[in-house]
Amino acid sequence: MTEPVTYLFSGYARLPQDVSHQAVYKRVGVIVEVDEQGRVLDCSSTLVTELARDFLARLLRGRSVFSERDIMEQRIRRHYRGHSQGALIFALHKVFESVDQSPLVLGEGAPAPSGDVSQIGLADDC
Repeated sequence: MTEPVTYLFSGYARLPQDVSHQAVYKRVGVIVEVDEQGRVLDCSSTLVTELARDFLARLLRGRSVFSERDIMEQRIRRHYRGHSQGALIFALHKVFESVDQSPLVLGEGAPAPSGDVSQIGLADDC
């Protein structure tokens, strides 16, 4: 039995000054795992509380990074009422940009993400 092929995408954005943990973290990240059809299988973030991380995951899980981008953004705008809302939406847009430059959109000839993987300790894992 073959394992399903999935992809991991991330996007980051600066936190607003009025967010309590901005002085410590400065940025928020949104990380999604998607299948070959672009469906979000799981989502994580660098939000501080577990509740906020789980809530964001529930908003995005099951949505398509191809055809439901507006829905994903609207769900965050409507339901996520925390101070990090704008930064989360910006980070999600960065995820979409990564998707657009990936093998999911460009085919197997897509360029690898910039940066030397060996410098971050993943060369043996890839």
